[in-house]
Amino acid sequence: MAIEKMALINLIGNLEDLDDTLLACLRSGFFHPEVAIHTTDTSHGFHVLEGENPYAPLLTQARRLSVDLDISLHEVPFSADGYTPETVKAYLDALQKQSAVLAEQKRAVQENILQHEQALIQLKHLNGLNISFDDIFSCRYVKSRFGRLPRDSYEKLSYYDDRKFFFFSFDCDKEYHWGVYFAPATKAASIDDIFTSLYFERIRIPDYAHGTPEQASANLTAVIDSEKKKLSEIESEIAVLRNKEEEKLLETYCIICFRHKVFEMRKYVAVLGNRFYAVGFIPKAKDAAFAKEFEPLKSVSYVSKPYDADPSLAPPVKLKNNRFTRPFEMFVNMYSLPSYKDIDPTSLVAITYTLLFGIMFGDLGQGLLLSLIGLIVYKWKKMPLGRIMIRIGFSSAFFGLVYGSVFGYEHLLDPMYKALFGLDSKPIEIFDTSTTNMLLLAAIAIGIILIVTSISINIYLGFRSKDYERAVFGHNGIAGLVFYLAAAFAIVDMMMLNSGIVNIFYVLGLIVLPLLLIFFKKPLTTLLTHRGKAFENGIGEFIIENFFELFEYVLSYLSNSMSFLRVGGFILSHAGMMTVVMSLAEMVGAGAGPIVVIFGNLFVMCLEGLIVGIQVLRLEFYEIFSRNFEGNGKPYEPATVSYQDLDA
Repeated sequence: MAIEKMALINLIGNLEDLDDTLLACLRSGFFHPEVAIHTTDTSHGFHVLEGENPYAPLLTQARRLSVDLDISLHEVPFSADGYTPETVKAYLDALQKQSAVLAEQKRAVQENILQHEQALIQLKHLNGLNISFDDIFSCRYVKSRFGRLPRDSYEKLSYYDDRKFFFFSFDCDKEYHWGVYFAPATKAASIDDIFTSLYFERIRIPDYAHGTPEQASANLTAVIDSEKKKLSEIESEIAVLRNKEEEKLLETYCIICFRHKVFEMRKYVAVLGNRFYAVGFIPKAKDAAFAKEFEPLKSVSYVSKPYDADPSLAPPVKLKNNRFTRPFEMFVNMYSLPSYKDIDPTSLVAITYTLLFGIMFGDLGQGLLLSLIGLIVYKWKKMPLGRIMIRIGFSSAFFGLVYGSVFGYEHLLDPMYKALFGLDSKPIEIFDTSTTNMLLLAAIAIGIILIVTSISINIYLGFRSKDYERAVFGHNGIAGLVFYLAAAFAIVDMMMLNSGIVNIFYVLGLIVLPLLLIFFKKPLTTLLTHRGKAFENGIGEFIIENFFELFEYVLSYLSNSMSFLRVGGFILSHAGMMTVVMSLAEMVGAGAGPIVVIFGNLFVMCLEGLIVGIQVLRLEFYEIFSRNFEGNGKPYEPATVSYQDLDA
């Protein structure tokens, strides 16, 4: 509902206490560091500590060990006190000596198995050869090449009958002939060129293949079985070492990550002589607890200041919302994070998005199903969108009760209305002519209310920041609000009321005058604040520029209001699509009817639910946010350690 109040923290102390200071900042979990050198004068001698992070290679080493020992790295309880790069390295080196031999043995055996398995696959295509490989390769005057030849290339061998070579096929499939060609040693190079042009793919027969292909395959199978047994023994030894060292390695890894992050935080610190200076933001509510972290450090001076004490530092933004509205922060962040001095629009988004979605997608059954899907998605996949689906699903279910719609059955709830309210049927019949007109008018009314709310927020923000052009004379200020309300009432009065209130004085005072104030907002603001020039580029250019700008503003009021017609349009669209589904179910008969109803509901939920969700978000961004929300906030990013990310 609001933006978390921040406090600016200055930390000054001796260099000997720097690591302990940074450690305390990191351990707190809520210190947002700023680059201190940007707030100091480098001409006075301030500089940034340089040096290679001693924990970076240790992080790489721990990562490599985790792969060798098949250990999944994650956070475990640990204490970083008393550990140095030397003590950590000593442990990792000792463990690496034990694991390196086993890892190398495992790698060598795995490569050997893979090599033999690949050779075995190739040899299976040569089983038609009844000659020993040893006899073939011992020939001095004849060269041989084993491999596979595309079937279309095999047909072309007849073109080379005049050449001195012979190709013998042992096996074939839909694409290749597997075999060997023989050629005189003196002609081997030219024959190789011919087969290369025919896309011959050579198979290298390994040196350890002896005898016929069948004999060689049998020998390779035996070797593979032996190597797999050896691999199993090595993996058992690794498992013993893993069970013995897993807890200690994980603890060491967390210590490395923690210390690595502490050292990385040095880049935020400014140093002068033997003193350091650090600056950052914390939530104001955490001020007292954070100060206690530095009580043991006698040389460290802890100073808490207002968030705006240093104009060069913009305070970070942390949104503070309740359980219902918190998931909708995702939509706010998609648009832009509000600045620290803005208001958090999350609550408005949560209420309006939930209501508008429910109004446009009203169905009791589909709404409850949408909430159930959202719950599953959030619990199973931890998707933030799941929590939003839960809320808008209940809204859809509520308005489904109002519309009397349950999975497209429009009169299923009639007995309930009769029993509870004494009604003969549901209170709203969507396709009734009078109801349709009412829905469209109600949609426009909703749009007017939301636009007025948005303008009112902008007026408040303008006065709070003492921006009178924004608050009073802007098209989203008081002048714009008066014009919009007066114009809206005038249209309603002429179309429906005919009260006679709208006369020449009404038009001049409530429509023309606000437009003139908007037109002359720059000169009027200059007159009030005594800052700047009223007509910086001349009166002529001012008139032309502001005329078209004013024309655009008037059109935006109209287009923004009409845009909300889609609210009523989607009510009708949803009801119409479900009518089509139910009609199709009746046409196919009782046998296939339930199937049509089920898949029809799923189709409507997926298609229209997605479209409605996007359209409501569009209304939020373009019709509401555009009138009061500037964004450009800096996210609150406290210094923390990610133990899941090995490269953090």
